[in-house]
Amino acid sequence: MLKNTLLVSICLILSAVLGFISQIVFASTFGASAEMDIYFKILSIPAVITGISPIIFSSVLIPTFAKLKSSTIELNRFIESVLIIMLGFGALFAFVGFIISAIRIEIFVPSGASHLENIGFQVALMVWIGSGFLVISSYLSAILNYKKQFFTVAWTSVLPAFLMIIFVLLFHANLGVRSISLGFCTAFILQFIILLISSKISLNLLSLNFKYIRYKKLLLEQSFLVTLSLLPFTILVPIAYFWASKLEIGSISYLGYSQSFAGFLSVAVSMGIAVVSFPELADKFANQEGESTLLRFEKTLRYVLLIGMFSAGFLIALRVPILSLFYQRGSFDADSVNNLSSVLPWYLLAAVFIGGLNILRNLFYSKGEFKSIASLGLIIPLIFFVLAGLLKDKFSFTGIGIANALSFGILFFASVYLIKNEEERFLTNDFLFFVLRNSIAVMISVLSVSMCLPFILETISQLASITLCLLLFLAIYILISKFIFRLEELDEIGMIFINAIKSSTRS
Repeated sequence: MLKNTLLVSICLILSAVLGFISQIVFASTFGASAEMDIYFKILSIPAVITGISPIIFSSVLIPTFAKLKSSTIELNRFIESVLIIMLGFGALFAFVGFIISAIRIEIFVPSGASHLENIGFQVALMVWIGSGFLVISSYLSAILNYKKQFFTVAWTSVLPAFLMIIFVLLFHANLGVRSISLGFCTAFILQFIILLISSKISLNLLSLNFKYIRYKKLLLEQSFLVTLSLLPFTILVPIAYFWASKLEIGSISYLGYSQSFAGFLSVAVSMGIAVVSFPELADKFANQEGESTLLRFEKTLRYVLLIGMFSAGFLIALRVPILSLFYQRGSFDADSVNNLSSVLPWYLLAAVFIGGLNILRNLFYSKGEFKSIASLGLIIPLIFFVLAGLLKDKFSFTGIGIANALSFGILFFASVYLIKNEEERFLTNDFLFFVLRNSIAVMISVLSVSMCLPFILETISQLASITLCLLLFLAIYILISKFIFRLEELDEIGMIFINAIKSSTRS
């Protein structure tokens, strides 16, 4: 499993890196403009479904595949019948979504900018077509992940960011922000073709037979509950853009850039582990052997939080020089950097909680406990809606970022509370004490580097300052966490990396 985790993590990190680079390209080319506000707002609507569809299919169908694996014929019939249904759903999803967006295009265009409606219309067309193919590809990804073809799914995740960068560089002069949506659409059509060929499914539209779809009622119920549980990961974005649209032009862009920047962190620290570990965890609970994996599960969660908190702390401490180095060019000036740096820390904090939640969700889904986490999925968006509406009046778009971090923090600790109440000797107070100790170590490191940063920037170049501060941050963090708080997880992570390097060297 370690090899698969490393391969998938590398691909997902590469995808996240390209996503980060794409945001730099978008920022330098289009800045925090009305056109980018239109793009982010349109993209956020289908993302409510596309953002959660991979997790819905994995969490609901992979355990079902495990139940049917004793009969290859029955499993294949199930897979083929559901695929035909998903093809129809994807086409309907794209068609209906585009028609509604086109009819109400004024919702996405800033007031007083009616001349941009045609651009919004074309962006919506390409975004919705790409989103339809993305939904279908999410189902194919679940099939390939169950068959442990993790690498095929992982490397195709690189395509969207890569093609969007290429299309913007080639066509931005003629197409403007439409070049982003053209790259988006092309990438997901191509990904669908690759995954369909890799899945080796015999696609015959006349072979649909609902009797081949076992557990229909249970699957629909679980899919509905999983959808509710995932609402905080998707619907908070359009809610944030709704409140930001009431602020100055560019506010949506700053939130969109922050979301993408922080998304790199949550993907890098957790998604590879979450994707690879879920099929095995589902099999364990399906065979009544899940309790034996809880100790290892908690260790994994601790590692994800430790790495996530360390990375977020470093990025928060050095956000201004990092953003200046990568973002400050073209249409993205120094004022834009300062505006983005004011909200980014809150999205990075939220990313740490999201990284932990990506792991925790697997446990809920593997145990078949959908209702409790679904109730949280309904409550958190309401909390965020109220908090963001209140805080934006005092702190502008930064207040929306604060509300985002608070909402995901509430969701994380509420999830921990629900799980630990059901399992003895699991996620006990010792786990919470670990989170507290690591938080203090990171905060002290952030404060120390932040105080030294102005003096370092005055003496050496920006890139050298970032490198030196990273080493300083690492030294202070290790000193506090290892020798004062004695976090055993730090040594354990070190040993995992050393063993991984040794095994790869031998092979």
